[in-house]
Amino acid sequence: MRATRKLGIFLKPYWRWAVLAPLLMALEVTMDLLQPRLIERIIDQGVARSDMGVVIGTGLWMLGVALVGLAGGVGCGVFTMLAGQSFGADLRGTLFRKVQALSFGNLDRLETGGLITRLTNDVTQVTEAVMMLLRVMVRVPLLLIGSLILAVITSPQLALIFVVLIPVVLAALIWIINKTFPMFGEVQRRLDKLNTVMQENLAGVRVIKAFARADHELDRFHGANDSLMDQNISAVRTSAVTMPIMMLTLNAGVVAALWFGGGQVNAGGLQLGQLIAFINYLSQTLMSLMMISMLVVRFARSEASAARIQEVLDSQPDHMPLPSLVLGPWSLVLRPWSSRMSPSRSSRGRRWRCWARRAQANRAWPISSRASTM
Repeated sequence: MRATRKLGIFLKPYWRWAVLAPLLMALEVTMDLLQPRLIERIIDQGVARSDMGVVIGTGLWMLGVALVGLAGGVGCGVFTMLAGQSFGADLRGTLFRKVQALSFGNLDRLETGGLITRLTNDVTQVTEAVMMLLRVMVRVPLLLIGSLILAVITSPQLALIFVVLIPVVLAALIWIINKTFPMFGEVQRRLDKLNTVMQENLAGVRVIKAFARADHELDRFHGANDSLMDQNISAVRTSAVTMPIMMLTLNAGVVAALWFGGGQVNAGGLQLGQLIAFINYLSQTLMSLMMISMLVVRFARSEASAARIQEVLDSQPDHMPLPSLVLGPWSLVLRPWSSRMSPSRSSRGRRWRCWARRAQANRAWPISSRASTM
């Protein structure tokens, strides 16, 4: 995440939106964590005692809590969109201005297709990662920690299930990170190659038609396209393992909670409402870990894109010397003629004036002066 953190400077002008979005998400998470406790109250104090007043009152509380959570979620989405899209627009504009300032040597090294990919696909990947950071990366830790704490409070004995499940999930996440990060970096490089082929084909379409090279260009395009497809399939196939592992872990945890919790309910050590609340907290915890797995795949791809963007931003233009032409003892040097530049034409370029310089004497005269003496 080093390259992504460097790009965080583009989010500073929109810090108010970037702060409001996590705060509203924290409000939504708090409301979500209250729901299982209210369900527990309905079952243990309302249904078990046939008290309809408790059921109706608690149900109204659940409705109010859900509406507050809805408002928090909608507000978080709005401010996340504002901050994320503004971040992406500023990043894209800065990257475009940097490309305009690069020299021909930089452009040859980075390639036109690669620069197009960085300005479009890579910026989009980083923008989506920032938006997920403001929403999901705030929701997941709060929901994970809050669910763990409330699950331990609900049933300390059943909370030992987390000791077995969490290491399995963490090991799977570490394996996925190490495998997918280089794969998605290669996907972006092959996308560069595909864009380069397309750009060269469109720029030289007249020459291609004139020399009947259409079949050759089709072979080039199909080769780059198939290469991108194969790498994409390989990366997605590896990341697709994430969801089955998470679902297997979640279902195993629910089965263990029902097995051991059912025994405690029969023995009178645990109430039915507490067991249902614990299963809800267990599901929320494991769903948070599942969301982390999806975030890992997303951030693996965005980190590769951020590194490629940072490469362009860190590039320094190669300053080339002024062109000169040596003719025997004389050399012609092109120098900017600033005295005849008009302000209206300064943005379009500079006029150039040709000077003749005697190499041996290190003296310079206008060409017209030398011509008059000959």
